[in-house]
Amino acid sequence: MAKSTWFTHEIMSTQQAEDLIKQYTLRNIQTSKQLSADYTGWYVSALLPEYRVEPRASRTWQNPVWR
Repeated sequence: MAKSTWFTHEIMSTQQAEDLIKQYTLRNIQTSKQLSADYTGWYVSALLPEYRVEPRASRTWQNPVWR
């Protein structure tokens, strides 16, 4: 299993934070929501997996001429 690390998103509105948390919940990812220090928005943190190497993009639909 991959190591997990907390990733914190930039400050956002209440609706944006709720939508983001809903998307993470659908993928069974643990989340946390904190009110910003100046009470203007929310920070959303998610416990995401961390891998040694980045996933490679699929080359199935890439035309060599486009590069």
